[in-house]
Amino acid sequence: MIVGKQEQSIKLLHQLGKNKATLIPLIISEKNIEQPQASEQAVSPSALIANLMRLKVTKLSRFEDAVWDFNKDVLNPPRSVVGAKLKINFSKYSNIPPYILVEIKCLLHYVLATPASFKKNIKRNKTKRSSLKPNSAISQFEGGLRYLDFLFEQLNEQGVDYVLDRYESITDVLDVDFREAATKFQYKVDNQLRQFLNYLSHPLATRILGEQVKVDFSTLPWPIQEVKKRKDSLILENDVFERNAIHSTQKVLGFLMSVEEEINDKVALSHYDFLSRNAKSHFIFNKDIFNDYILIRLLTKGYSDEYISRFCDIPRDYLNNYGKLKFNEEIRKIAKRKYGIKHFDDLRKEVNEVYYASAYIIYQFTGMRPSEAAEIKISSCLNEENGFDVICSSVKKGKLDNLKLFDDKWVAIPIMKDALKAAQLISVLKNNDYLLSNVDTVSQETEGKSMTPGGIAHFFNNYFTSIYGKQKAQQINFNAYMLRHTLTYQLYRAELGLPFISFQLKHVVDHVGRYTSFGAASDTTLGYGEIAERITQDKAQTLEIRHLAEIDRVKSVMDPDGNYAGPRGKEHKERVTNVFQGYLAAGYTKDEIIDEMAKQGLAVISVGSGFCYGGVEDFDESLPCIGSLRCNPIRCSNAVVTKANAPKWREVVVTNRALLNKEGYEDRREQLLSVIREAEEVLKLLGEEIIS
Repeated sequence: MIVGKQEQSIKLLHQLGKNKATLIPLIISEKNIEQPQASEQAVSPSALIANLMRLKVTKLSRFEDAVWDFNKDVLNPPRSVVGAKLKINFSKYSNIPPYILVEIKCLLHYVLATPASFKKNIKRNKTKRSSLKPNSAISQFEGGLRYLDFLFEQLNEQGVDYVLDRYESITDVLDVDFREAATKFQYKVDNQLRQFLNYLSHPLATRILGEQVKVDFSTLPWPIQEVKKRKDSLILENDVFERNAIHSTQKVLGFLMSVEEEINDKVALSHYDFLSRNAKSHFIFNKDIFNDYILIRLLTKGYSDEYISRFCDIPRDYLNNYGKLKFNEEIRKIAKRKYGIKHFDDLRKEVNEVYYASAYIIYQFTGMRPSEAAEIKISSCLNEENGFDVICSSVKKGKLDNLKLFDDKWVAIPIMKDALKAAQLISVLKNNDYLLSNVDTVSQETEGKSMTPGGIAHFFNNYFTSIYGKQKAQQINFNAYMLRHTLTYQLYRAELGLPFISFQLKHVVDHVGRYTSFGAASDTTLGYGEIAERITQDKAQTLEIRHLAEIDRVKSVMDPDGNYAGPRGKEHKERVTNVFQGYLAAGYTKDEIIDEMAKQGLAVISVGSGFCYGGVEDFDESLPCIGSLRCNPIRCSNAVVTKANAPKWREVVVTNRALLNKEGYEDRREQLLSVIREAEEVLKLLGEEIIS
């Protein structure tokens, strides 16, 4: 029920629709309307306009203001929406006639005051559906105003005076006007614009427009939107994802070992030699160096001896005769001599890279939204639920009991807990508890802040630059949603038999599956594809990402330019080439052919490390299936293996090498060596690097 001031404002908006004919000339003429007497307020048009213009629409803005500012109306807004995203500037839309702009402002205020009335299919106990955030409404109305401004820009070619005389209200705009403007509209036609048009044609809008806009906006002839090759901007490429995950895991584990901290991810630890095989040389530090570096960073920012002593052991050689810390520069000189440090910048770069790696691991393998990732506080985000460790964000969009998996909380797999531990150790020298935050140390007088989506992009661009160099980092074209989409994509690929970093993705699935068996998300264990769907939630985007994964799968087995190993490899390539030649001759491109194959689906039997021409496999002792070593093209006549399967074969090498010197496996050494040799031979056939 609407009460008090809100009820009065709604009644005022209703009066607008009832008195439209008399109000339009007054607003168009922009007459100076004085504050009416109380007795006039119920009947006088000038009084109605005066009351409308002075109406408080936000805590900071009146109706008459050109800019409506909602920054004080949203309690604890996420960092991603504070500032400009909570403001709407009506003065930007100068082509829209005055009274129509008033109508749109009224509609915005009306929608925000009664959002449930404009929603479809409201379900009980779904409070989120009956509310509308100001930043969401602003995005919708900005999209609509951009379209209306373009529409009137086109109409103004007939003469501005004619348009002002002919189009006094939005209901004066004809169906043909909307359609002609739509055909030439060059801006993005998205769900925000469509939602605005739904508001405009909603039956409730008649209460402020006086009559209904009789246009079927769903049939407007928008230009065909140029579809970008989304793969480059939507997700990280496979090789980038693999290298990021390997590099980040190696950085986190290496740091924790250096400072003598226990590691949770024992599987990753067993693979550490493999993960480190291509690691660049970096600054080597130990627990004492890291302790002293924290001391120096805090001292540089002016923190007191008492504060620093809470987090660091203070060496005696850093103290003066009075038992106080020496000056910063003097301590730096002592530390350089003691540890053989040439430049503290080298240590800073290494610590920063470990922190970037920690943030990447958590962001990548949770699939958080940027707004959720920005609210993660290192010291308090890890909690226990149903016996499982769960990462929680600082809730700003609902109550704690409304938290859902992949929404405000995420199951923490072992490498995430290691990454959190590394981030927590480093956060001491930054004095900033937000995971996604600037790598500089916060001064004592300043409160630590998290990053906006733009800041998040800059944060990870710095990281990718350190891994790949500036040129490659720019080609990645990172955006804040990319890691969420990439996780979804890789889970779909894993479901289709094309895994990268399979032990990390397996951790995600295993831990989430066991967690959900307690009923936190479902009654059943989830698979790769189901988790991918729950992470993305947007149905259209889910279909797009899954389609990309299916294209990747088809390419892995049906690319005429691909590399295929095994007795059937040459025969398979000839078949594929013949198929493609026919379509290419008909005028189709290779990408179009592969895209259509993905849409139709291909019956390929994937067994993880290759695919099989042998049909349903019966038990056969002669088949070379040793543990995860399957579809061996060296010994199986039905096997075909592609470069897409190379990560699985590398994993076979790494896993079995880790077992060679492990206690309890002494009697299996020859078997392990045999498996390793066979996997290495497969990698050679594919032209892949052999792990030394």
